[in-house]
Amino acid sequence: MDPFTVGLVLVFLLLLYKFSTRNHEHWHLKGVASVGAAPFVGSLWPVLSLREHMSDFFTRLYNEHKGKRFIGYFQGNVPGLLVLDPELVKSVTISDFSHFVDHGFKIDPESNPVTSRSLLIMNGKKWKEMRNTLSPTFTSGRIKEMFPLVHECSVNLENFLRNHQRQNLNIKDLLARFTTDVIATCAFGLSVNSVKNPSDKFREMGRKMFEIDAVQGLKNVCLIFIPSVARILKLSYLKPELTLFYRSLVKNIIEKRTKTGNTRKDFMQLLIQLKEKGKLGTIEGEPEENNDSTASLKLTDDDIVAQAVIFFVGGFETSSSSLTFALMELARHPEVQQKARNNIKEVLHRHGGEMSYQALQEMTYLDNIVQEALRMYPPSGFLNRVCTKKYTIPQTNVTIEKGTFVYIPVRALQNDPNYFEDPQIFNPDRFNDGNLTKNKNLFLAFGDGPRQCIGMRFAKMQSKLGLFAFLCHFEVMQSPKTVYPPIMDPRQMFLSAKDSISIQLIEA
Repeated sequence: MDPFTVGLVLVFLLLLYKFSTRNHEHWHLKGVASVGAAPFVGSLWPVLSLREHMSDFFTRLYNEHKGKRFIGYFQGNVPGLLVLDPELVKSVTISDFSHFVDHGFKIDPESNPVTSRSLLIMNGKKWKEMRNTLSPTFTSGRIKEMFPLVHECSVNLENFLRNHQRQNLNIKDLLARFTTDVIATCAFGLSVNSVKNPSDKFREMGRKMFEIDAVQGLKNVCLIFIPSVARILKLSYLKPELTLFYRSLVKNIIEKRTKTGNTRKDFMQLLIQLKEKGKLGTIEGEPEENNDSTASLKLTDDDIVAQAVIFFVGGFETSSSSLTFALMELARHPEVQQKARNNIKEVLHRHGGEMSYQALQEMTYLDNIVQEALRMYPPSGFLNRVCTKKYTIPQTNVTIEKGTFVYIPVRALQNDPNYFEDPQIFNPDRFNDGNLTKNKNLFLAFGDGPRQCIGMRFAKMQSKLGLFAFLCHFEVMQSPKTVYPPIMDPRQMFLSAKDSISIQLIEA
């Protein structure tokens, strides 16, 4: 190669380096402590290389910078801020929410025709309109109407457990099948029993959605942390065959119900009502403001597909993950199981031995177990926001510009001994009434503020009924096949153990 060509190459590489690091002095110039950054990848190489789960990455940074209110880092060349102080967390999620309205996803609608229309991904005015439209579908009254559908799935799970006692049960897979059945019946109106028939078509498509190899894992990391690159490369969350499957499925359901006039008390029916009538009917006993709610916008078929799919993602993976970790810990704490069984039996006795929505509400110790599992192992592990208008951090002269990514390390905060005593000990009693008055705002598994998870009530009902199926009649025991403490799979978006988690059951 002649000297001139070598010189051109060197100049090109130098310019490329300068371009990819042009903002890396951003936090230093503002007097903000920050972590190191490399060309192109910024501070995220451990995550982008799939060596470290993004939740573990933020937890490590949190522990390395204890005592600071916030630290800077870089997503590629874009500045990001990691919020470490509880009061500042509250400012971002609640009191100064108008500066942090969006999650910061930049999804190409052409590559992601369904995902881009989901509530999770939407930004600004579109998000607010969709949130206002969907909120009435998740009131306590409408969740109560779905209780029989979820209860039927829990009965199927209990029957399966009864026939598989004293066996090593891979609960990661089993609970994924249970939550698949719940979402199939509540979101899509399908009677699926994949607990018994794991090869069911709906279960197979759900498995494909979360089968993540190294390539898809890298795509997902780019979609979350370097959305501008993802948009240029037209990366997508859903594979084309999955988009086609869910579109076709929803279209057939809408056509069938419209043609026959048959209705069902499920999420799909509520979305169809909003699409056709622009409002929902009334429910006896619901507050007036939750009844006859008028939609803020006109739903399309793709809007319905998008919300049904995000309902599937949120209700399937997050609940199955938290239930898996809950049972893993319960197997190690028989005294907690006994407290739960005592509470279950006492409530059932008051209700004549019959399980009902009201009875489930009174099983408060199951609530404690769900919350403790979510505290130790929050499914997302962090909250992400983007600054939507210039913001001055309270009690400082530091300003952050529009477009700056802001992350809250939920898992780190919820496992900090400064806020939760002996955080590595599974102790549902910490959620007894009155025990959490000081740090209740630090339980962030469902988020907080206006962008708090819209399906929180449903998720809790599903999780409690899943635990009920295990704890009412069975004692959960440890299996030698389980790796403890669990190592998190860096390919997965949600918190998920890299190795199998198994238990054994005997009659209680």
